[in-house]
Amino acid sequence: MAALLSFLPRFMKKYSTLVLLCTLLAIVFFVYIFYSAEGRFPSLKFEAYEFIVFTFIINVTAFIAWQFDKQLDKWIDWRTHFLLRFISGFLLNGILVLLLSITASVLLLEIRNDDVIRMAILLIITLFISEIFYGLFYSYRYYAKTQVEAMQLERLQLELQFQSLKTQISPHYLFNCLNTVSSLLFKDTAMAEQFIRRMADTFRYVIDNQKEKLVTISNEIEFVKAYYYLLQARYEQHLTLEINLPKNLYNTLIPPMTLQLLVENAVKHNKISKEQPLLIYISALDNTRIVVSNSKTSTTQAESLQIGLHNIINRYQFFTTEKITIKNETRFIVSLPVIKAQPKVATRI
Repeated sequence: MAALLSFLPRFMKKYSTLVLLCTLLAIVFFVYIFYSAEGRFPSLKFEAYEFIVFTFIINVTAFIAWQFDKQLDKWIDWRTHFLLRFISGFLLNGILVLLLSITASVLLLEIRNDDVIRMAILLIITLFISEIFYGLFYSYRYYAKTQVEAMQLERLQLELQFQSLKTQISPHYLFNCLNTVSSLLFKDTAMAEQFIRRMADTFRYVIDNQKEKLVTISNEIEFVKAYYYLLQARYEQHLTLEINLPKNLYNTLIPPMTLQLLVENAVKHNKISKEQPLLIYISALDNTRIVVSNSKTSTTQAESLQIGLHNIINRYQFFTTEKITIKNETRFIVSLPVIKAQPKVATRI
């Protein structure tokens, strides 16, 4: 008894709206059925028992139907099988209504068959309308939830994209480029001019793709080549980048700046000198993965590369369920799943 008393307040708090609506519905139905049978309005003094039982049955019916509907939502999806979900819910709850109508006729000893039929018809009509509204409400709620989630994903993608782009247009990056140009102007003006052109190419790529979710591998490779040229001006022959990708992968997709970020990480986290040259190799594995590997020299004290890798991993999660694999052994290897080309090569955020 104590457990029941503690349960009732929690139940009423959770289902107070449902109980209120069902009670109001029970009042309307009871008055209609009684007036149709007796030609007068019911009196609480003489028909209190019938009214309480009737209200209880309506609430029990609604609660059980509500639970059935929630269970059916797990089995049959409104989005893909709206008609099947509606029919199954209506039939299942219709059987429930008929059973409870019979129960009401037993508990209310003086109720007539005509009244039972009226009650059953009213409940079935109400059930039909409620199932329609339930389906529409569920669809609207799912649509609204989908829209919110889509906006959240778009925002997250934009934030990840911004984090990736920040590293390319940081004052430190620009400062290094200008320093290199300054030194080249006194050594080799032709090379300085070429360096400026390649630097402009990298910034143009960043600007053009700042709102793109995906770009083609061919565009990304051209960007990496331009970025590699800038690095060569600083490290000369001590840094080598080799690219060996089959032509059929050049039309597949990749989040922009992914390969460049992996090249940058390799350079940032390894000392590069005549005694310790660095080799970066971009290749393919079974035409299903793009592999970026680099040799390992003595490491620098640069900021951990996990930030850049986490950015890449998080961006890839939007486009494929395949996982990025990372191996840190004699060589540092990052394996990226290939993202197949879609009708639109790049989608704007």
